Amino acid sequence: MKPAVKLGSLVLALMMAFTAVASGCSLNKEWSYKTTEKELPIGVYIYCLSNAYSTAKGYAEKLDKYDGAKDSWLDMEITDDDGNKAVARQWIKDKAQEDCLTFLVVEEQMKKENATYDEATLQGARDQAKQYWEVGIQQQYQQTPALSTIYSKYGISEESFIYVQADANLFQNDLFYAVYGKGGSKEVKDDDLKKFFTDEYVSYSYYSTPLYSSTTDEAGQSKNVAMSDDEVKKTKKQFDGYVNDINKDGKSLDDVTKAYRKANNDDKLEPTANVEKLEDVSMGDEFKEALKKLDSKKATTITVGEKENAMLYFIYKDDIKDKATTYLKDGEQKKQVLAKMKSDDFKKYLKELTKSLKYEKNNAVDGYDPKMFFEPVQPTTAAATAAGAGDSKSAGK
Repeated sequence: MKPAVKLGSLVLALMMAFTAVASGCSLNKEWSYKTTEKELPIGVYIYCLSNAYSTAKGYAEKLDKYDGAKDSWLDMEITDDDGNKAVARQWIKDKAQEDCLTFLVVEEQMKKENATYDEATLQGARDQAKQYWEVGIQQQYQQTPALSTIYSKYGISEESFIYVQADANLFQNDLFYAVYGKGGSKEVKDDDLKKFFTDEYVSYSYYSTPLYSSTTDEAGQSKNVAMSDDEVKKTKKQFDGYVNDINKDGKSLDDVTKAYRKANNDDKLEPTANVEKLEDVSMGDEFKEALKKLDSKKATTITVGEKENAMLYFIYKDDIKDKATTYLKDGEQKKQVLAKMKSDDFKKYLKELTKSLKYEKNNAVDGYDPKMFFEPVQPTTAAATAAGAGDSKSAGK
């Protein structure tokens, strides 16, 4: 069973996918959950069950007694990311129901918050989801099979898949920004957003260079060879000099960039620059820790890795307060910061609303057992051989 596919979107990357049904008409003959105004097809529920199954399986794999060749893990107690404990089978059912009820809540709240969406954007998302359904997803090195081959066998229709994948992005995003944006019921003021940005974000630039050289052996295979100690010292001395230029002599990053270009005989070199939430820095833990310790408008160097895998970094930390005004003037960047600030609150907000939702549940929902998604993982040849040898010894005793 492959995990549910999630399309890239701002808020969807931060939390579990939600959707809303655009009309009161079900595209399937059978419905799963409904209010007086909206009805969810049974296929949407099955998809949610599938999604919850994949998530629960990830939790179960952390258990000592987990065995991928058996479905017994469904009756084991798992712990989710929020610290909640439950038997896996029940957790899956509860999560699928929670998501379906949230779908209905999102639709209700869109009306209350006067949230609107762009028809062209919605159609584009639906077309993309349809392509995934019919052809698959082109990943970096491979093409996935058509997702219809994965989901249709469980009773998930193309229409239900598109609702969850495409409509979810647009409806949830637009509701989120309607709630927390200008004029929303939980509007975040610009000053509060700016404070969050300056407290939680970091702006930095860096240069990097390998402390190794790449060669090709007689067989044509590429391999890394670590620099000699003298070469490493020379390279580090160069980067440490840039740090002193800034920290002791008060020079700017532009000054260092000019010196770096001259040293490398390349007048087009530019440092890599990023603005990120500090806790989400994408350069790794060592890089993140260096940034935490670094004062604004100061520089440092760090070495990541060892010998033939070592990289040397020159890191400069900007003053985030200087960056705030210009960064938040960009509409999309402002949305990204707002999403980081309020995504957890949004999940709680929707969860609370589902508790008071008046809905009807189709008894057919209870007929779907999460076990339907179970596919036993076959042991590797080596593991199977070892197991067989063990059984043989036991039998001979």
